[in-house]
Amino acid sequence: MKLELATFPVKDVRWTSRTSYKDGLLEIDRHELTSLILEDKRIASAHLDITFPEEKTRIVNVRDAVEPRVKASGPGCVFPGILGAVETVGEGRTHRLSGVSVVASAEYHSTILSGTAAPNSGIVDMWGSAARLTPFGSTINLVAIFELVDGVTELEAHASIQSAEFRVAQRLAEITRDKPPESVELFELAEVDPSLPRIVYILASLTTWHHPHSGIAYYGLPIRESLPIFLHPNELLDGAVTTDARRGGGTGTTTWAWMNQPMVLELLRNHGKSLNFLGVILQKTRFETEFGKQVTAACASQMAKLLRADGAIITRTSTSGNNFMDVMLTVQACEKKGLKMVFLTPEWGGKDGTELPLVFYVPEATNIISTGSFERDVKIGVPDKVIGAGNTQLVQLYAGDKPFSPWNELTLPSSFCITGGVDWFGGMNLTCRGY
Repeated sequence: MKLELATFPVKDVRWTSRTSYKDGLLEIDRHELTSLILEDKRIASAHLDITFPEEKTRIVNVRDAVEPRVKASGPGCVFPGILGAVETVGEGRTHRLSGVSVVASAEYHSTILSGTAAPNSGIVDMWGSAARLTPFGSTINLVAIFELVDGVTELEAHASIQSAEFRVAQRLAEITRDKPPESVELFELAEVDPSLPRIVYILASLTTWHHPHSGIAYYGLPIRESLPIFLHPNELLDGAVTTDARRGGGTGTTTWAWMNQPMVLELLRNHGKSLNFLGVILQKTRFETEFGKQVTAACASQMAKLLRADGAIITRTSTSGNNFMDVMLTVQACEKKGLKMVFLTPEWGGKDGTELPLVFYVPEATNIISTGSFERDVKIGVPDKVIGAGNTQLVQLYAGDKPFSPWNELTLPSSFCITGGVDWFGGMNLTCRGY
């Protein structure tokens, strides 16, 4: 499978009467895109706004974010199973608008008012220290703000939010179809020097059987009681993996993060140079019993062994300790089969970093890379502008939390209150310290 990823960088965005792209300038017809969103009758009202890096702007009620992409050639479409038929993607040419994101800021009356199955939302600051904790602090963001009609179910809410942001993103990328890109990058798992180390990437992702949406979907199908799935890394670049669009906090991942998965991109770029990248094992985690955890660990490790991998990199998603145990047991199972493992993860550690950073440990886990703690307080300043607060001008991040005014200086109890605020895949700024 060969995929050409053609990049059209966006340096400025303006409202005009016609949606177009030229020389880094993205012009947007606000009425056209608003009308596109309102084609979904589950959406009661909608409007659009634009935010730029370094503006003292705060976006609230964030549910998800996505990068504008479209298939220019090859089978299928971007976001297969959602915007088009289920057809294997990852081939041909895909156009992307880089430097700009479509951010969904949505409100609706949830039918689940407590517990982990309830929806949540995130915050994005475009300036200050909080902006450095999220990739969306450095992108130009087209914010789609909308309210759903009363009476929607949780799955209908997910589908409406996701459909709106995906269709807007696709429409923006479509304007580049007949234009020459600034750059093109080719991704292919070609035959390479057999002496290079054979590396597989185990992408352990939290899924749940008792939530309306399992958290992760493959070709639009939520993954629930599934054993690991083997996929070509190019499929991720075409939007084959998506997320629950009701949940925009940093405890999970955005669709944007799946499309720009930094570990996948780094392994693809080093394929044939320093390593032989075999592909991605998408592992469902958070099994409810020790038996289930042992089975998924055995299955993922055996899949890696059958691929004749010399080593594996494993990452995870979610602050769940259950998920963490599944991943640690997978590290153990792989090491026992002779694979050299590297486990990359954010850690706990408490507010000052002195508490236990790991909630579970196996002696085989000897190569662990930390991407930082998600339990530290995050102080955010007073904005000049707030987008997405709605009529009440109050925000609630998690079910059961007390609503608060986003216009104030605040201390957030964790970086997972920020959309994209937890570095699950090593894509943010990393530092290290020797002890």
